[in-house]
Amino acid sequence: MGRPPILPPASEMFRDLALGKYKDKASIAKAYGVTKSAVTKALAPYEEGKIDYRALMPWDFKVPTDAYNARPARMLRLHLKAQLQNHTLTQKEADDHHHWIASLADRTLAYSMDERWHYVPRTHEHKGLVAVLPVGVELPAETVSLYERIEAG
Repeated sequence: MGRPPILPPASEMFRDLALGKYKDKASIAKAYGVTKSAVTKALAPYEEGKIDYRALMPWDFKVPTDAYNARPARMLRLHLKAQLQNHTLTQKEADDHHHWIASLADRTLAYSMDERWHYVPRTHEHKGLVAVLPVGVELPAETVSLYERIEAG
């Protein structure tokens, strides 16, 4: 079964870094009693320039460009960046993210093979998510948490 994880999800560590709770990876390592290399390894797939947005978007796209062309997809990628690397957002990105999150008060982003990226009315089942996640796809809790509606700083 393996050892349980000692470190929190990567999204939580990035948030804590962005909020100044931790100064750097070494301070995270010290707080959790692990090596700095363990923290570096846990964060590596998500670091700037290395975020694989398609890996975090669990939809089966009709064509590869479906994930990148539409404005809703761009806003979803911006949201993922805000969740993982809020401290790297430009002022324009932060403003765009703030306005997009506000626009989701009564709607949720969805993807289907026929309609591609589109908005649907928000329901109770959507809870605080910015996008309707695919039915039947099991995602790790840290990935699901990236889709929660947060207010950009």
